[in-house]
Amino acid sequence: MTVVAQGVAQVLTVGVLLGMIYTLVGLGMTLSLGVLGILNLTHGLAVVGGSILAFEVVRTWGLSVGVALALSIPLGFVAGVVLHVGLVRRAQRVSPESGLLVLFGAMLLLQAVAVQVWRSDTRTLTLSFSEHLSSFAGVTVRTDYAVAAAAAAGLLLIIWAVIRFTMFGRAVQALSQHPDAARILGVNADRYTTVVFGISMALAASSGVLLAGVFPFSVQTQTQWLAYAFIVVLLGGTGGVVNAAVGGLALGMGQAVLNELLPLTWVSVVVYGLLVLAMVARGGGLSAAKERAL
Repeated sequence: MTVVAQGVAQVLTVGVLLGMIYTLVGLGMTLSLGVLGILNLTHGLAVVGGSILAFEVVRTWGLSVGVALALSIPLGFVAGVVLHVGLVRRAQRVSPESGLLVLFGAMLLLQAVAVQVWRSDTRTLTLSFSEHLSSFAGVTVRTDYAVAAAAAAGLLLIIWAVIRFTMFGRAVQALSQHPDAARILGVNADRYTTVVFGISMALAASSGVLLAGVFPFSVQTQTQWLAYAFIVVLLGGTGGVVNAAVGGLALGMGQAVLNELLPLTWVSVVVYGLLVLAMVARGGGLSAAKERAL
């Protein structure tokens, strides 16, 4: 393998690994928008909450990151159900705009509480394999990237199978495609929308656990992950795992290339700039992405 080919393979491999993690970051937003029509502004906080949980479980309790991943799913689900039943559902009965305002207020309140409890310090979670490198066919990648990507792929496969092959998944698809017809056929819309919102928060929290072992994090990084979830939706559309995978892999590939071409401090600037351009180009921003079918 030539030096150029090896370099390209290296970038593509890193892009795929990052893309799998970003797919999990954006999948919750994809489901929330595609099925419920809800722009969940607390999504980034759920991601950071998962990272904080991982840090506490590993550094304070001395347990493995696998335990943190297992805990993040039920805890994220319960948080999502409470948020939806307690605030979002009631506000949306008034108007969709009221639901968005409630989520915006909840985001500000929860971030303020998080800063008071965990401060605004940047934390880094060092795992037993964080400094290790893995090589295959001349390509060397960080082991923590590979482990996080493999865990993300496993969760994505489970969600894809649930949506594709279960009665719950069929009901969710019916709600996303034609809510009124689904209700006529006996689908309990309130129950299913609450469950989907809980699942979206659980996915966000689980992605935060995986990200904690890869990138430094603080409460303020919730804005970064909220923006990345938006990008995944804009690039891939809404509704399911395949859509999220398209957006996540495109984002991961793009970031891997930018990391090779630009100083690290400029990568986020370019990514956020592409977010603005994508929203303008779509002529409707996230609402245009939302119109794509499940």
